[in-house]
Amino acid sequence: MAKYKTEDIRNIAIVGHGGTGKTTLAEAMLFKCGAINRMGKVTEGNTVSDFTAEEKAAGYSMHLALMNAERKDKHINILDCPGYADFTGGAYQGMAVCDTALLCVTGADGIQV
Repeated sequence: MAKYKTEDIRNIAIVGHGGTGKTTLAEAMLFKCGAINRMGKVTEGNTVSDFTAEEKAAGYSMHLALMNAERKDKHINILDCPGYADFTGGAYQGMAVCDTALLCVTGADGIQV
């Protein structure tokens, strides 16, 4: 694994209400960066970030998941934060360590709590 200077590391938290596509976005980012060779699907239980049996059975994230990729000489830490209110602790943890947050919003539902 390459060694990166601090200024070449990015921490990105993906946040939003449950069901807005955070895990799918994380999969797409990993795929685009070449960290995985095919995108998993939440409905099939084969995404990188939903790795526990509980998450696979429920079809949504319950824990903060850390993934990483490399892109344009930068090391990117991607934090997939859970979106449902029962698991907000994971979202708070992710936000505490990130430089940037991507807010996922569904076009049909708009911004939610």
